[in-house]
Amino acid sequence: LYRCVPDKQRSFALGVQSVFLRLLGTIPGPILFGVAIDNSCTLWDINECKTKGACWVYDNEKMAYLLMGISAACKIITIIFVVMAVCLYKPP
Repeated sequence: LYRCVPDKQRSFALGVQSVFLRLLGTIPGPILFGVAIDNSCTLWDINECKTKGACWVYDNEKMAYLLMGISAACKIITIIFVVMAVCLYKPP
């Protein structure tokens, strides 16, 4: 990162990198894993108002496949972007 940026803009580049890491790394992860956990529920606690509460029983095999699928997809996307960066980077 620092070799691609002029000396006067290195602190700005570090800030931009930090923002992207926070946005892409910390926000979608818990949402995706929460959706996967909710999708693997087989028995919900439903009260008298017909609203869903906590999950009582999970399908462990489905949860394992969903969580490993999310992790594998993220790893594949990471590998694709790293390979693109290595192939497209032109040293100054």
